[in-house]
Amino acid sequence: MRCTVARIDLGALRWNLSQLRHRAEGRKIMAMVKANAYGHGMIEVSRTLQESGVDMLGVAFADEGVTLREQGIVVPIMVLTPTMADEARIVVDNALTTVACDFDQVAALGTLAAEGGTKAIVHVYVDTGMHRDGVQPHEAVDFVHALDRLPGIDVQGICTHFATSDEAHSGFLLEQLESFRTVVATLSSAGRTFVHVHAANTGAIWQAEQALCTMVRPGLSLYGYAPPFDDAMTMRPVLSLETKVLSVRRIRAGETVSYGRRYTAPADRTIATIPVGYGDGYPRKLTGKATCLINGRSYPVVGTICMDECMVDVGDDPVAIGDDVVLIGRQADVDGRIASIDATDVAAWAETIPYEITTAITARVPRKYV
Repeated sequence: MRCTVARIDLGALRWNLSQLRHRAEGRKIMAMVKANAYGHGMIEVSRTLQESGVDMLGVAFADEGVTLREQGIVVPIMVLTPTMADEARIVVDNALTTVACDFDQVAALGTLAAEGGTKAIVHVYVDTGMHRDGVQPHEAVDFVHALDRLPGIDVQGICTHFATSDEAHSGFLLEQLESFRTVVATLSSAGRTFVHVHAANTGAIWQAEQALCTMVRPGLSLYGYAPPFDDAMTMRPVLSLETKVLSVRRIRAGETVSYGRRYTAPADRTIATIPVGYGDGYPRKLTGKATCLINGRSYPVVGTICMDECMVDVGDDPVAIGDDVVLIGRQADVDGRIASIDATDVAAWAETIPYEITTAITARVPRKYV
């Protein structure tokens, strides 16, 4: 196996699920495993979550759901982006639940399901302000009633998605929630209720108790990251990105490192090369900003990050070929002191969000499950 690995701590995943269950207070949990489980490995993560009794898995696209079915995942799977007409057959054949956003698409799905003597399960997606997918709130009630008349369709749920739940005390979140609750209440007063009512993603789970509804949809919090405004979290990062020192060389003051000569040594020093680059999902934008851990000490990543390698300035320290390197994760020094770098740190250096950091780790980086 390549020395660069993404180590996935399934015990931490189970712990995070237990914390989310505590917060959800008995409500159902749809665990988001889209985008290769945010880079953690969709199949192994889904197996662990299924064994842990999660109620539903969430994917972005139908083919992700098919992959899980082919790997023996039997728990309900929901596709959270609208499916295309040519995907209707695989949705029905693989018993995938979909969002309902367009009448004609749902009708086509229902026709196929009815022909097979079954029903396709859908959740009506209400666009309360994200303006990405879904039906408008003023259309939602009539839309539900129209779907109820379709053969082969079972409308089991209703949902929405928040645009600003990662912002503390978001007024827009409350506006969206009120719009959604009005739709649900109007339908309820007409006798139309749902098995599943859901809106809360990671940010809303922790800041808007009234948004918990009957089910929550944790995403990055499953993998160990709280909303940026919550410092009291006990979540455990699941992924570590680790490698080893590939080569070591001594350079003189004034010499430069890597493409574009963007780093000039201020004095004689040792440069360690490690086999990680933007081809592995370690962003080139980290050039001149990132640090890593070697032997429990923090060192700067210097020079332009390459496709397959990057360089680290270790000064005059005795770093050797084969020494362990941590780019995301924890490492102890010789005295047992622990240093750490998490995806939030890397995201800050890259001026992005931790979601992008973990999902960007490419397939050529082996996942090792512990």
